[in-house]
Amino acid sequence: MMRIKDIEDFFIANVVKREFRILSFDSNNNASIINSSKLNFDFDEINKKIKTSDTIFFKDGKVIFVEFKRGKIPDTDFRLKATESIISFYNYVFLNGFKDSLCFPSDLFQIYIVYDRNNCTPIREMAISSSGRKLQVEYKHFFSKYEVIDNDRFQKIFKI
Repeated sequence: MMRIKDIEDFFIANVVKREFRILSFDSNNNASIINSSKLNFDFDEINKKIKTSDTIFFKDGKVIFVEFKRGKIPDTDFRLKATESIISFYNYVFLNGFKDSLCFPSDLFQIYIVYDRNNCTPIREMAISSSGRKLQVEYKHFFSKYEVIDNDRFQKIFKI
């Protein structure tokens, strides 16, 4: 089993932290989904070549990936962010001396796709929720939790 606390300590010492307003910034719309100066890991910094999630949390022995989306969210983006985040995380920690095995199904990983409720029509919100439910089933062996939530709920859950 991976040593999550040791990995978290490694992230604290080695991975850049940025404000949520930067982590959730959408350059296409020149706006942030989360307007907070609270800091968290910039997960995009560990691998700029693939589509990883924006930030990562370590909580209750879990690795929690978070992706912020302001506009349209195609299923392909949901899939890429989910799979490539795990691949990038594992490669990063493995290259930095954590040689523990990773087994699936895994209750180690969670992912939250966070959309901007203020920039979403009710029809689009239903489509996002539908995609999330479908992918919860498809990714049940990779993530103990795969949730699509709005920015207000995210801020309450993670106390931002």
